Amino acid sequence: MGMEDILIPKERRDAVVLIGVDRSGSVEFIKVYAVSEEKAKQTLEEFFSAKGLFPSDYRLVSRGSEETAGKVAITTRSESSLGASLSRLGLRLLSNGVLYLEGIDRVYQFTLVSEDLYRRITSEKAGGRGLESEPQAILPEDVLSLGLDTLVENLRGIELDELLPEGAVLLREPPVDRVAEILAEARDYPVVVETKDAGKYGFLEFPVVLRLPPLSPDEFAAELSAMLGFEVGAGYFLDYPPEKLGLRNAKALARLVRVLVEKRGLGEREALALAVRLNLGEP
Repeated sequence: MGMEDILIPKERRDAVVLIGVDRSGSVEFIKVYAVSEEKAKQTLEEFFSAKGLFPSDYRLVSRGSEETAGKVAITTRSESSLGASLSRLGLRLLSNGVLYLEGIDRVYQFTLVSEDLYRRITSEKAGGRGLESEPQAILPEDVLSLGLDTLVENLRGIELDELLPEGAVLLREPPVDRVAEILAEARDYPVVVETKDAGKYGFLEFPVVLRLPPLSPDEFAAELSAMLGFEVGAGYFLDYPPEKLGLRNAKALARLVRVLVEKRGLGEREALALAVRLNLGEP
């Protein structure tokens, strides 16, 4: 692959470049897939040169090999989840063609983001200070898909496993000293630390800190209503501590209600009232 054709969309057998561009055409996101690390480096260098881009304007956020997982090819269509995440960031996913994977079990990838996009994402933890206008909401999956080391204070109780990019490692409430060791190591994968108390890890240098607040009593009641199949009023949860207003506890509470109905023969409302008391540890 050379400078003369690296920007031309075509069928490819050794490497492909996926980019996220904003409305002005500026390249804010770059992902290179290649048959080897050396080929990935060469392709990235040729892409920078052909586009007239400066490597110093970009930050490498992820690198390493990935299994092809039965994919026939890597295209913008096969990377639809990445495209959706970039779209929510106001970027359009483009590529220089299709990388066919016949006979290829693993590929090597580099992922880079522009310094501007990096600052935009990491400023989320500070409420978007410094932006001239109200920032577009950035969803957790958007940030995690970029492959940054991330500290997540997950009081909402969402399942982060389903949002992680391939190769990312999720640690739940790990020892602080172990996290410090991992962050200091040379790695080819991002680490996501999930906790209910981000303060424990506050002195560590995470590029991103995501704070997912608990559900409101109304939101918690709505989630529980959907799980149980009958209307649950928010009044049950007005005195709930914040740490219990999460999706995981809603699922646990729903299971408890079903058990009380099935094994104690209680009516739905009676079972719900007793389940709430038991969930709170009340007599």
